[in-house]
Amino acid sequence: MINFKLDSDTHTIAFEIHPKGEEDPIQFKINKYKLSTEGDKFFIEISDMETNREWMNIGIKNFVSSKKIEIPAQYEKLIRLVM
Repeated sequence: MINFKLDSDTHTIAFEIHPKGEEDPIQFKINKYKLSTEGDKFFIEISDMETNREWMNIGIKNFVSSKKIEIPAQYEKLIRLVM
């Protein structure tokens, strides 16, 4: 990971990675996220996310956006602490 920025006030996250074999870094921007719990399960819901790769944006729109993603219990305390 090259860069990582988290703003818990505006619920945004930006990060950049440079995978082996890629010429240029891949930039990710989560423009809005929401944390929630249901019973004893912890979730993140990403409602708006984009990258600098068009093919990834299509996948994100179809498979990630507006879906609740369960966060494993062992990471809940850490995520609540920083977000």
